[in-house]
Amino acid sequence: MILNIKKPILDEDGFYQGINKAIQENRHVDYLKNVIEDYEAYKKAFVAVFTEENPDDFVYRFRITYLNKKAVWREILILGNQTFENLATTIITTMGWNNDHLHGFSLPQKHQSKNYPSSIPYTFFADGWEDDPHPTYKSYQIYICVINYTLCPKLEFEFDFGDSHIFTVEFKEMRKSIKGESKKILPKLIDQRGIAPEQYPKYD
Repeated sequence: MILNIKKPILDEDGFYQGINKAIQENRHVDYLKNVIEDYEAYKKAFVAVFTEENPDDFVYRFRITYLNKKAVWREILILGNQTFENLATTIITTMGWNNDHLHGFSLPQKHQSKNYPSSIPYTFFADGWEDDPHPTYKSYQIYICVINYTLCPKLEFEFDFGDSHIFTVEFKEMRKSIKGESKKILPKLIDQRGIAPEQYPKYD
């Protein structure tokens, strides 16, 4: 069943006006033209993987694999009408960590431009991220059901851009929900392997 969940919209309020005004005034012209070019590439990459065809009331299963340590993964169920912010919170919680830093989900390399200057290309972020020169999607805006997982079966998740806890987020399946599978209990952990490292290791 598909309800009223649509593809997210970027908040471009004043973005183009400000840049075009600066270009007309001959300020930082080359840099600002590159910003616009990068922004158009960013939007194009996400448009390519967004969809409104997935059921939003289905349950989606993901395997979250921690890349900084061997054999640590979590499997999580989440509804299509919940967001990637909900998924991020659950990943962090199931690792036994405090959700006290920003996070981001990135598209795989095949969707990314070689010329994109960011260290985290084509990423949607936790609310509060303001380091990019152009608007970016936020994880609370993007519902689980709006990603075309045939085209994009894996994402990269990074938590805490200082310590850089990096994961792969692999789509496993979507299915009809069964009785009791509601937002009251989902997202939830259904399987796991390995012990997460300490969030803040103690160094001698």
